[in-house]
Amino acid sequence: MSLRDFLRGFARAAAGLALAAIVSLPAAAERIRVAVPSLPPSWGNPYMADGTPSSYVWMALFDGLTRLNPAGEVSPALALSWEHLDPLRWRFRLRTDTAFSNGEPFDAEAVRANIEWLMSEQGRITVIGARIRHFEKVEVENPHSLVITTKVPDAILHKRMASVPIVAPRAWAELGPTEFARKPSGTGSYHLLNWNERSRRAYLVANPHSWRKPIVEELEFIELAETAARVQALISGDADLAKTGVDEMDLLNARGIPSTVQPSMQVMAIAFLTERPDNAPLKDQRVRQALNYAVNKEQLAKILLRGFADASGQPASRTTYGYNPEVQPYPYDPEKARALLAEAGYPDGFSMVIEVVVDSLPADAQIFQAVAYDLRQVGVRAEMRAMPFPTFLRNYTSNNWLSDAFGLSWSAAPYNDAIRPMENFSCLKRNPFFCDESMAPLIKPA
Repeated sequence: MSLRDFLRGFARAAAGLALAAIVSLPAAAERIRVAVPSLPPSWGNPYMADGTPSSYVWMALFDGLTRLNPAGEVSPALALSWEHLDPLRWRFRLRTDTAFSNGEPFDAEAVRANIEWLMSEQGRITVIGARIRHFEKVEVENPHSLVITTKVPDAILHKRMASVPIVAPRAWAELGPTEFARKPSGTGSYHLLNWNERSRRAYLVANPHSWRKPIVEELEFIELAETAARVQALISGDADLAKTGVDEMDLLNARGIPSTVQPSMQVMAIAFLTERPDNAPLKDQRVRQALNYAVNKEQLAKILLRGFADASGQPASRTTYGYNPEVQPYPYDPEKARALLAEAGYPDGFSMVIEVVVDSLPADAQIFQAVAYDLRQVGVRAEMRAMPFPTFLRNYTSNNWLSDAFGLSWSAAPYNDAIRPMENFSCLKRNPFFCDESMAPLIKPA
């Protein structure tokens, strides 16, 4: 892939309000150094998570059968074409010009092995395995064609396959998930040379077998958790590309380091934990509505995000399939918030803990603090507790939280369809944190 395509892909992977900055590179540059908030917690095992920050590295190592183009539309990747044979069956025709970075051939048998592992008892408990839990079987028609049969109709299966990375099946079977994570093999533009756990760096070299031919021979991913550290790395010349924040744009531009902002596939949100044994305030719908009325989302977008973002009242951003322009966000109405809290039996408010990952989305630390301030104005004493991303991921997967709510975006990435966050915020999620029994029967047929 070209340098331009790589940068565009990196910014798209950043999701949120996607911001990236790049310094000027010499024409003959052989390595790009990328400063990221975190390396993948599961290293080279792409089935244990999805989205940022892991996708920064994984997008260079792996491919799905499909992918999203810069316009957010599904396009060919490892599959050149696909067709919907009937309500339960899809045929994918695969490309013939690629192989895994360890030399294993890429063909229909390789895809079948991947999907069948994800359908297994061990695979089903992974994040990606849960996403295809409705698959029934995979049949190989010939070396470059296969048919996937689902238990129920899936109108977006071709989009869903963009989020299913295909790994080298023989290496996966021989090494096992844990060892494979240290020595991953995919069909992406790059192959992992090594992880340096002490310096928190990942070194990648060009994959000569990939269909996505890179023009830069090496990538170096550098973990710098703080935005300020990533900005300083750009200024000092220790990084060539980095995910930055809104507040740093003027500083970077003044130093001749351009930045880019791209539309998002997700809506920043705080998820309420209602699937719990106690009688927590958030189990009451009136309380949940009150918290929405209490937060001045328009001001957050205008001031903290400098007008680059909009207040939202739905799980889809403006660029996501399923976005409904008629659905407006909750208006800022602290008086109504107080009335609802009193009606629910909390006239003096209550205390709650919200666990969040900061420095992941633009201005997120400031936004969380502003939310806590707004909530205090209606009597809700919200304590924001920061946690590292690996801890968040473990809690999210198991639904094992020590809080009342947690930061979680309504993310349509990586296939840019509103049904994905709707599934995650529902009874359909494995170990759900929120479950409205009336919604699941509507999501499934949709």
